[in-house]
Amino acid sequence: MISYCDHCKVYHLEFGNLFFRFTEDGFLHFRNYVVGINGTEAARMNHGLMSNRKIFLRLSSENVYFCLTNAELQELKTLVLLQTDEEMLQDFGLTFLQDLSLN
Repeated sequence: MISYCDHCKVYHLEFGNLFFRFTEDGFLHFRNYVVGINGTEAARMNHGLMSNRKIFLRLSSENVYFCLTNAELQELKTLVLLQTDEEMLQDFGLTFLQDLSLN
């Protein structure tokens, strides 16, 4: 979830059990960093690690990373690009079906 506090002029980003506070410039920097990561390549480079999550994102604090699967990275990219599921599907030329029942 992403929210913006107009009073504080900061973005709040909650992803899994992580919570970030960004200035507008900080958010734009983080967004560009995340969107620029090639998850498949990062996972390939770290395939030998014991961790289940092979994609490591470095945070601004020294020696602090958080790790993701490729699916989690894609979810984070969607979140920081401020896209809804419907917008993301349209980007790929797909149709979003609402209220679809198999009964």
